[in-house]
Amino acid sequence: MEKHRDGIESRKSTIALLGNPNVGKTSIFNALTGSRQVVANWPGVTVEKRAGVMKHHNHTVDVVDLPGTYTLGATSLDEKIARDFLVNEKPGVAMVIGDAVNLERSLYLLLQVLELRGDVVLAVNAVDEARKAGFEIDKNELSKQLGIPVVVTSAVTGEGIEELKNTLVKSTKSSSHVHYLFSDEVEAHLRDLSERIRGNPSMAGFDERWLSIKLLERDYEVQKITGITLDYDFSVEIAETRYKYIKRILSTSVKGKEKIGWNFSEAIDHVMTHRFLGILIFLAVMYIIFQLTFTISGPLSIMIEELLGGLGRAFGGFIGLDWLRSLVVDGIIGGVGAVLVFVPNIFILFLALGILEETGYLPRAAFVIDRLMYAMKLSGRSFISMLLGFGCNVSSIMSTRSISEPKERIVTILVSPFISCSARLPVYVLIAGTFFGARAGVVIFFLYVLSIVITVLSALLINKLFFKGEPSTLIMELPRYRKPRLSSILLYTWNKGRHFLEKAGTIILGASVVIWFLSYFPSEGTGSFAAMIGKSLEPLFIPLGYTWEMITSLVFGIAAKEVIVSSLTTFFGNLSVSGSSLGAIRTLITPEIALSFLVFVLLYVPCMPTLAVIKNETGSYKYVFFSVFYSLAVAYIVALIVRIVGGLI
Repeated sequence: MEKHRDGIESRKSTIALLGNPNVGKTSIFNALTGSRQVVANWPGVTVEKRAGVMKHHNHTVDVVDLPGTYTLGATSLDEKIARDFLVNEKPGVAMVIGDAVNLERSLYLLLQVLELRGDVVLAVNAVDEARKAGFEIDKNELSKQLGIPVVVTSAVTGEGIEELKNTLVKSTKSSSHVHYLFSDEVEAHLRDLSERIRGNPSMAGFDERWLSIKLLERDYEVQKITGITLDYDFSVEIAETRYKYIKRILSTSVKGKEKIGWNFSEAIDHVMTHRFLGILIFLAVMYIIFQLTFTISGPLSIMIEELLGGLGRAFGGFIGLDWLRSLVVDGIIGGVGAVLVFVPNIFILFLALGILEETGYLPRAAFVIDRLMYAMKLSGRSFISMLLGFGCNVSSIMSTRSISEPKERIVTILVSPFISCSARLPVYVLIAGTFFGARAGVVIFFLYVLSIVITVLSALLINKLFFKGEPSTLIMELPRYRKPRLSSILLYTWNKGRHFLEKAGTIILGASVVIWFLSYFPSEGTGSFAAMIGKSLEPLFIPLGYTWEMITSLVFGIAAKEVIVSSLTTFFGNLSVSGSSLGAIRTLITPEIALSFLVFVLLYVPCMPTLAVIKNETGSYKYVFFSVFYSLAVAYIVALIVRIVGGLI
């Protein structure tokens, strides 16, 4: 490979991005790579891996966005992934993203990276917010003290991004990365351990000093690979030494005004994180989101519905064969179109969640719920994972890797499918709009609250029956409130919502064709294969009052919850989100049965991708079977209660 005179190989070196959570690392990643990004999983784990390509002048460089972490201690999966990548993959440059307003914690991570390697660049982000807070970063002094390139940036305004790109392509390996910070006693131990490691051929390629530091910190992974276990522990002294060094650096490189009174973020948090008001605010925010999701999307959904209806009539007019016309109009256009009608609902929901995330509200929601979660033997960290379930249960379960306590992680995985994901929303909108009209938004809000209640109660029950002990304590840093950026929100909305469109063009399309076939052959209606499936299960659902069409749609919905809408549309033929053509379903069931059906959809068996990720994350099929049978039992019992109580009201 050719090398440019000014540094990084032309094709293809790698830049690794590291940083604490909420420092703007992803925003810097987006600024460097633009749309040239690929999202995959890290090898061997279901943890999202973001990689991209930075093109700058005549340089093309790979950029890898490592998981956010506070240390390289490898006590969590995120830390292990970040550290393993630095140690094993040996990227050309490691770039640490620091927070200009809270630089101390960022520098602690930086020092650990510098103990491992010298080819490091520090990007001090959010410098615009630091100036507003009265701080000024002297990047030249900071660079002099650390011995590495330092660039101040703002991902919001774009300040420093061009300079950062120039710095990255010019960075080369430093001749030395040794920072002699520690006491004479610690340094003596480091020299002795380095000699022992150097004499071990299997440790060739590893940095002896870094391994020695980790041994003094009683790092389990390093103890395992070196075969060295010490009976003394210097982890506290090493941490204190790092922080003393950091304070000395900051005293000369950061100038700021002395803080007087509360700042804006602290004043708002006094209300938002209040033990009582915070919960009420959270419920109010969620209620508003679901009301807006239903009301704003209504006209847009009707437009899409009318467009698809015209498309169906156009195709139906020139297709001569009855079965082919039925396949195209009822199976493909009707089945897939029934789901596409709810695209506005999905995108508006993700738009709202994007705003909450961009402003920094979601971590506050986890904080205020932590007290309640602790009573249920879970922590706010579990609630953070559950919040992600409002988008997709798969993402929710994958995010449990941040939960360090194994039992708590398993419980969170098992109850997360009860959180109402976006795939269920089209079913809610269709049925609630059909039976409850103007009160549909209230019904949908009830379903989301019920999902949280069942999730928490299930966690309490599973903990009581199978697991003992206290949950891990939630220690989290609340990010500053930020003015939401339209570009970031739209990118978030598109990245989340496009998976719904991709599913409509793949899984739902295939399922719609299968459903049409089963409902058309050997004869339409009650003589079809679909009717046979539903009628065979009908005796089990007599107490709930479900028709064979509803039962069959539940069976097909195990593949993907959106398929329930496709199934109902295929069976009843003329369901309509606008309410103008409600079809036969209103003559077959009552509103309380409709609400019971929605509750069953909310709580019954997770979709196939969710079951697959449960297996991957737990490594055992027993948790998959437990999830299937437990969720079926809960769904049946709660749906029956809703039907009985609804019939009495």
